[in-house]
Amino acid sequence: MNDDLIPNAGDRIICVKVGKVMRENFYEMARKYWRVDGIRATRSNHVLAIVDGVVKEDYTPSSWNLTDNPKYEGRWEFEGKPVENSVYIGKSVASYYGKSQNPVKYINM
Repeated sequence: MNDDLIPNAGDRIICVKVGKVMRENFYEMARKYWRVDGIRATRSNHVLAIVDGVVKEDYTPSSWNLTDNPKYEGRWEFEGKPVENSVYIGKSVASYYGKSQNPVKYINM
């Protein structure tokens, strides 16, 4: 069994590392305050929440918008729904991040 993430054809994925700043719940941790390219973000059809190099949640974003929180001016957040029975949950994204410190990665974009 291969534990590395292999994107499905046509999937445009944004991976976001979460877990450093505790918020209301896991969805809120995954969806807010990202430094992303807004145009690229709106093209995504999956947002994968990453903890310790492994996909913990998969969301289908319905919209991306600049946050209205002045503390995070210029950063983006999405609204979305969890993907039921996602094939990506539990997969490693370590090969996409390498030694990068950037918490955001684009796959197939």
